[in-house]
Amino acid sequence: MTQNRERVAWIVLWLAFISCCLLVVAVPVGARAYVRGAERRQRARVESVAGTVVVEPAVGSGAVPLGKDSTMEISEGTVVRVDETSEAVITFFDFSNVHLAPGTTVRVDRLRSPRYHWGVGPAAIHLNLVSGRVRIGTALALESPLEFRVATMHGEAALGADGSYVLEATNQRSDITANRGRASITAQGLATTLSAHQRTQILLGQGPEQPTDAARDLLANGDFQAPLGEGWLIFNDQGTDGGSVDGTVDVVVDDRRRAVRLQRTGGEGNHCETVLEQRIDRDVSDLASLVLRATVKVRHQSLSGGGYLSSEFPLMVRITYRDVYDSQAEWVRGFYYQNEAGNPTTHGEEIAMDQWFPFESPNLLELIPRPTRIMTIRIYASGWDYDSLVSDVSLIAE
Repeated sequence: MTQNRERVAWIVLWLAFISCCLLVVAVPVGARAYVRGAERRQRARVESVAGTVVVEPAVGSGAVPLGKDSTMEISEGTVVRVDETSEAVITFFDFSNVHLAPGTTVRVDRLRSPRYHWGVGPAAIHLNLVSGRVRIGTALALESPLEFRVATMHGEAALGADGSYVLEATNQRSDITANRGRASITAQGLATTLSAHQRTQILLGQGPEQPTDAARDLLANGDFQAPLGEGWLIFNDQGTDGGSVDGTVDVVVDDRRRAVRLQRTGGEGNHCETVLEQRIDRDVSDLASLVLRATVKVRHQSLSGGGYLSSEFPLMVRITYRDVYDSQAEWVRGFYYQNEAGNPTTHGEEIAMDQWFPFESPNLLELIPRPTRIMTIRIYASGWDYDSLVSDVSLIAE
C-alpha cells in the first residue's frame, strides 16, 4: 500500500515538473507568436478632388456624398463610387494611395498592420476594383512588408512596394500596367509577373496574357486591316458655301501599302471635308508620353497651302482633348505639297508630292495646358479637290 502511494506521488511530481517545463516554454513561445502575428485594423482617408464622390460605409447610416476638397475616414468594407464627372484619392495608413478616375467603383476589403513593433506580418491593403480605372502608388515598405492586392472580376494583382501601377476593369477584361515596380498577376490558376514598363490583360474566363511593352496604341483599326466601319465613322461635311459634291473614302493598296484614300473631284471651288473619325475617350493623366504616328501621301490639291484661313489642307489630323482645367482643346496638323497662292500654313507641314511621308508628332502630353483625356481623332481631307492617302495610323501611349 505504501509503495502504491509512493508511485502515485512520483507520478504526480513528474507530471507537475513536466507541466512546469511546458509552461516555461509554451508561455513565452505563445506570447512571442502572438506578438509577432497580432494585427491591428487600420483606416484610410478618401478625398474628393473633383465633383461629388459617394462613400458607402460597411456599417452606418448609408451612403455619404463627399463634395470637392472634402475628406472622410473609411474602414474595411467601404465602397467608394465616382461618377463620370468626379475623381477621388484614397490615402492609406502606410501612405500608399489610389487615384480613382471618373466612372470608377472600388471596395476596400482589408486594411491591417502588425499590432506591435516586433510583428512580422505585412501591412495588408486589399482592394476590389469593381469597375473603372485606378492609378496606384505603393509606398516603401520600411517597417513591415507590404501586401497590396487588387482583385477584379477577372483575376488578382499583387503589387510590389515603391511602385506605380495602373489598373482598368471592364466587363470584358482587366488591364494592368506596371510603370514602376513589380506585380504578380493571377487568374484561372495561371500567373505571370510584370516588371517596370510592362503591361498585361486578363480576358473574361482566361488566364493573364504574357507581358508586353507598356506602350500601347489607343486607336482601333489604325492599320485598316478590318472593314472601316470597325472603329471609324465616315462622313462628309459640306460647310456653308452651298457645295453638294461629296468626297469618297476607299481602302486601297498603294506601293504595297494598305491605306485609306480620301478623294474629291468636281468641287468647283467650294469647300468640303471628307472625314474618318474615331472616338477614343481615354484618360491619359497618368501617362508620360503620347505620340501620333502615321504614313501620309498627298497626290493632288487644287486649293493652295492650307486655304485662306490655314484650315483647309488636303490631308489633316485633328485630335480633340480635355486639358487639366477641363477645357476642350485641339491639336491639329495639316499636310500639303504646293502653296502657289501663298496662303497661310499655320500648323501645316510641306511634303513631297505623291510620295509617302512617315510622320511622328512630338509628345502631345507636353502641350500647355496638359491634356488629361483624349476624346476623338479625326483624319480628313479639306478644301476643294483633293486626293490624299493615309496608312499605319497609331496613337502610342506610354
